[in-house]
Amino acid sequence: MARLFSKNTTLYLFLSVIVVYIIGLFVDIMDIDAAQYASISREMLETKSFLMLKNRGQDYLDKPPLLFWLSSFSFQIFGYHNWSYKLPSFLFALLAIFSTFKLARLYYDEDTSILAALILATCQAFFLITNDCRTDTMLAGSVIFAIAHLAAYLKTGGVLN
Repeated sequence: MARLFSKNTTLYLFLSVIVVYIIGLFVDIMDIDAAQYASISREMLETKSFLMLKNRGQDYLDKPPLLFWLSSFSFQIFGYHNWSYKLPSFLFALLAIFSTFKLARLYYDEDTSILAALILATCQAFFLITNDCRTDTMLAGSVIFAIAHLAAYLKTGGVLN
């Protein structure tokens, strides 16, 4: 059976998508929500108040704190940059793409798995949620990862899953 993509073509496709995502890391943070969340993450790091979320000194109770914790951690390691704020979302997007490939690989051939991962990776919504950082990228990456491991456990019974 002929392969849909050669290994080099597959590599080039995924590398080109990742390059686009990396370029997006350096685009300015979008106004309103993403800028507010970056500000909350910065304030969290500066005040060392990781359990009481504050926005301009006022209590902030609207969103789950994982986004703020990871962004603060990224700020602490890399400093205050657009890309360091977006890095956790970027990593969760890569986790979602890889988990989609692994999930599809459990039930379909390699070409179908590659197509599934490419479709997700090139989806406009994924480009948007890695630029306009919210909890969606982390939720998508975590859910797809969990489903892939649950499916692998149910299919193989492996202890690792």
